Amino acid sequence: MHGTRAAVKTPWGDAGTLRERKLTPGRRLPPEEVARNQRERLFAALVAVVAEKGYEATRVADLLELSGVSRSAFYEHFGDKEDCLLAALGEFVAPATNVAVGDGARAPLTEDRVRAAFESLVRMIVDQAPAARLCFVEIYAAGPRAVEQIDQTMDAFTAFAAETIERIPGRKPLPPELLWALGGGLRKIIHTRLYRGEEEELIDLVPQLWDWAKAYSQPPTQLRRPRSRPPEAIDRGAYDPAERILRALAAVVAEKGYQAMTVNDVASRASISLSTFYSHFADKEEAMLAAVDSGSAQMLATTLPAFRRASDWTHAVRGSLGAMFAFCAAEPDFTKLGAIDVYAAGPRVLERRDQVIEGMEALLAPGYEANPDASPIASEAIGGAIYAMIYEQVRRGDVQSLQELAPLATYVALAPFIGVDEACAVANGDGRGR
Repeated sequence: MHGTRAAVKTPWGDAGTLRERKLTPGRRLPPEEVARNQRERLFAALVAVVAEKGYEATRVADLLELSGVSRSAFYEHFGDKEDCLLAALGEFVAPATNVAVGDGARAPLTEDRVRAAFESLVRMIVDQAPAARLCFVEIYAAGPRAVEQIDQTMDAFTAFAAETIERIPGRKPLPPELLWALGGGLRKIIHTRLYRGEEEELIDLVPQLWDWAKAYSQPPTQLRRPRSRPPEAIDRGAYDPAERILRALAAVVAEKGYQAMTVNDVASRASISLSTFYSHFADKEEAMLAAVDSGSAQMLATTLPAFRRASDWTHAVRGSLGAMFAFCAAEPDFTKLGAIDVYAAGPRVLERRDQVIEGMEALLAPGYEANPDASPIASEAIGGAIYAMIYEQVRRGDVQSLQELAPLATYVALAPFIGVDEACAVANGDGRGR
């Protein structure tokens, strides 16, 4: 038994005790008890092996070795490791949700009770970090069924949060799209700390995250949803073989996903030979890194001029977000690659993606001059919230309408720094401030 795996703590017990929990042969036990024992040992083994090797490298044989469950018993319960993962998610996520909901879901609520529930959920994530990492990080290597299951769970949790906020005395309900953005910001921060192995930071961040979320209230006037046709994409790759490869990669990944995409697919789409591909990139991961760089550089080339030509900082934020969402609408393949497909490409690509987000967060630095008391985590949380808005729109297959979300994104970006009234007024403007 591998020492690293055996030391992993899981919701179904420490991985080092799994073989000891085998039921004694010959005892006449109810079939459901036997099944439960085997399934829980397999769930625990899955968490432990993935924590060491990653989901993609995990084999069914690894689970059998650690759990002590026979191969025939495994296939009585699951068709493959993905089925095992989906079942494990269901067993782990439901108790996690109950931590937040609590026993008295319909009892009178106070702000303190909601904050305590939020802190309990964060503490559980930290306490069960390997299982949480499986749900928030490794899930993207498992394919669309697993990702959809987690997304649906987050949808349900956000809907519960909306209902909960409405029941707090003195709090007006927030628009659903604003709640989705705030929930996405929290999810992004949790994901980042988990994949970096920095989950212990989350406990100390709870007060900051709470203060950030409290900065939002119902917009004083309805936020606009300007309808306009997205600009047509500019073909920047016609004369540059490397850029043509990257655009082909983005198109193939948009169709097949990163895990299923091959170098042959990219070469075929770009109408180049394999030798031409390898003269530019060592492998598909290197090409993916370059594609993130290329898409980001093109987005910044659109966004930064809009930021710099505005009359003041607040309108610079509005103008740059309008330009960014317009670029995303015009470049659906690069947008999907940066919003969704990066998750399956591994930590190097995620780090590169996060560097881009951090660059955009730097544009919010003047906000702390406007409001020195703003939550220190606000800029990172806002970056996550805006990213989550793009993720959700791509997930729904509605990239073309991203420009309509620029006012909401502006409100999310500005409210913690200048207050909801001024943030709403700027959000509903054109970004020029003149």
